[in-house]
Amino acid sequence: MEVVNLLSFLNSVSDLYTLDIARCDRELVNFLDLMTEDEQFTRSIDLGMIYIHQKTLEQYTIVDGLSRIVSLLLLLHAICECYKKTSPRNDKAIKTIRTKYIFRSGSKLKLHLQEEDADLFTKIVNGEKLSGHEKSKPMFLLLHKFWLQIKEEKLQAANIFKMLQKIDVTLVETDEVSQRDLYYKLNKNNRTINQISLIDNYLKEVGMLQIWESLKHTYCVEKNDIELFLKDFFITKFNYKKFKEDRLYNSFVNYFETMMQYMSEDTVMENIKRSAMLYHNMLYVNFNNEEIKQAFINIKRHNGADTYAYILNVYEDFYAGNISESIFLEILNTIDEYLINRQNSGKNIDFNELVQYLNAIISFK
Repeated sequence: MEVVNLLSFLNSVSDLYTLDIARCDRELVNFLDLMTEDEQFTRSIDLGMIYIHQKTLEQYTIVDGLSRIVSLLLLLHAICECYKKTSPRNDKAIKTIRTKYIFRSGSKLKLHLQEEDADLFTKIVNGEKLSGHEKSKPMFLLLHKFWLQIKEEKLQAANIFKMLQKIDVTLVETDEVSQRDLYYKLNKNNRTINQISLIDNYLKEVGMLQIWESLKHTYCVEKNDIELFLKDFFITKFNYKKFKEDRLYNSFVNYFETMMQYMSEDTVMENIKRSAMLYHNMLYVNFNNEEIKQAFINIKRHNGADTYAYILNVYEDFYAGNISESIFLEILNTIDEYLINRQNSGKNIDFNELVQYLNAIISFK
């Protein structure tokens, strides 16, 4: 670990890479608000730990701490925009800021962001026109705040840099640990973390991304279909009483690595893909058998989404030939009767009691 000035660190690097899973969709840091806490710049400001992986002497991957670095770059750009064409001296200072902190050579940026974040950041620093959607993003909103504060409060660039010279972070190198797992552990309680991106990254690492992308493309019509499927898939696999959103990635890795003890990665993925296909049939009532189709229509009509985890488990048995069509249909109709009674009574009748009865139907028939 090493305590460094964040501005100096930014000046010392040539390239800052980011993880595939990292996005600038969380709350960023308004550095200018820190100035009001210490107008005379008499003390250092500790912004905590930034986890990095050193690729080469001047190249790093940011494992955690991206929002602080993006925020600093946005402030530097705001300073340049507010003071451009105000004097030859300021124009020279702006050129220095851009070449020391924002660009590494020519028009190539030091910070390598992912996908949409990269497009937006590039447009911002190059002064390109932004769409209304882009202007609603956290990066532009913070930049706009910086512009307003510098203009309205008549903040001097020299004072801003005095403040920035006081901002320290602790750099922590992550050579011996999984960067993805560390990122997850540090951010898992944050609701904005993208659990599916974590799974994407994990499957890319184990060489199963192509099958996974095929699964999502084929069986996930709506954006949140994949989350719904995985939630209900894992509820029965791990016997969760209540599923938490931040368990999705961890549950996937635990399941995948447990199954790999008994079968190949390809077989594990094909089994997950088969279950995704069955879940798709449930969500969109895709059945040739009219009685089964009507049973699912009734369950959807009676707000039975909370029974899908159990139904998926039974449907997997039916698809594998472990239970008959008549038993499967009896279970669906029994669940629908439960949903009607729940709806009519206005009470949240415990589904677990019904599950015991349904399991008895499977066992004795």
